[in-house]
Amino acid sequence: MTPDRKGAVAVEGDTEDRISALPRNVIDSFLSLLPVHDAARTSILSKNWRYIWAMLPNLVLDKHFCNKLALKSQSVLKETVDEILLQHLGDIVKFVLDMSGTHLTSYADIDRWMLFVTRNNVKELILDMPDNSTYKLPSHVFNCPTLSYLKVHNSLFKPPNSFLGFQNLTCLNLHRITFVPTPEFCVINAPLLVNLTLTHCNGTQYLNIVVSSVLKYLFVRESHYNLDLNRFMTCKELTYLYLVVDSPIPADERSTYEKLIFSLPTLQELMLGSFVLELLGTGAVTKGLPFTLNCLWHLILIVNFGQMGQTSYTLELIKSSPNLSKLEILVYGTDCESAEAVMKHLGRPACLDRPLDKLKDVAMRLFEGSKAELLFIKLLFARTPSLVRMDIKQKKAIGTWEERNITRELMRFPRASPKAELFYTTDED
Repeated sequence: MTPDRKGAVAVEGDTEDRISALPRNVIDSFLSLLPVHDAARTSILSKNWRYIWAMLPNLVLDKHFCNKLALKSQSVLKETVDEILLQHLGDIVKFVLDMSGTHLTSYADIDRWMLFVTRNNVKELILDMPDNSTYKLPSHVFNCPTLSYLKVHNSLFKPPNSFLGFQNLTCLNLHRITFVPTPEFCVINAPLLVNLTLTHCNGTQYLNIVVSSVLKYLFVRESHYNLDLNRFMTCKELTYLYLVVDSPIPADERSTYEKLIFSLPTLQELMLGSFVLELLGTGAVTKGLPFTLNCLWHLILIVNFGQMGQTSYTLELIKSSPNLSKLEILVYGTDCESAEAVMKHLGRPACLDRPLDKLKDVAMRLFEGSKAELLFIKLLFARTPSLVRMDIKQKKAIGTWEERNITRELMRFPRASPKAELFYTTDED
């Protein structure tokens, strides 16, 4: 072997030694970026690497991993996950199991895997089941004392009668969950909960959750109104509030919604759906809102510009947010019997009787090009001296000439801000 070749071998050997000698947390970080099966293959590198993958604190069995095994057979998936868990050494900090793309014939194996990870001090648990799943979240998940983050999709949620609450949970994210009533009144105490997300869940009237004032983030999207918002009135530190209901809300709930928004002195980001706006805008709003959102800087509204109540309440919310810097409007519709009244209202300068000195960024999505929408944009251009960007995205491509006419009209609107730029695109751009 020539001297040059010997030198090359020495360099390669040094490189291997340096990788093996890396700090353990660096090696763990490197392996955590690999799919589980690839991380397991590192066990053949040397004796030093034989068990490193088995001690990884984060086990991510994602959709691709589970689908690939399930396509071979249910037994291959079961045996592989069993082997991964049985070979694992130490605590499991994070466990992700995404079965959303598989067809399950039995939930017994998942129950067993949940028991294993909860007995190994899991802190972050993410479980995604197939659509229309009837999987019932097992009692050992509710009784896991180390759990701080829980995200579950497509399951039944029924706490055991002995359940005392999630004492260490800081984040609870539930999507398409069915809440099942318990024989006895069950209260879920979550004294450390900071983030609560409920999307398209059924039976939220049976969710008897008690949260403390530390809750900062609340996202609720329901197909039908069910959740009692009164339980959040004491959450004085709530910073992000998102309320979207996909159907009409009973009129007697108006005061509850308004009191909740009014009771949040630290609110910074607010999203309201079209039916929430319709509820809040019931009746004429002539003297302004009874509160000021002094900390609000980001407002997201889903608005039907064919509805007088929604349009007028949108303007009142904007006026009641003196520090608003970002406004997003998602157009829900424009055709309605009151569309003419809306245009008359928007044509009056008094409907926005003060300049918006802090508003810099306006985005309008699902834009349809109606006269009401154009009047609303014209109003914002005229009353926003701080505006930097107006971003309008057309819902769908329309005739070239019609698009040109809309663009030409938008460009002609007078602007209070010399820095304001207009960006007009369609979904097909």
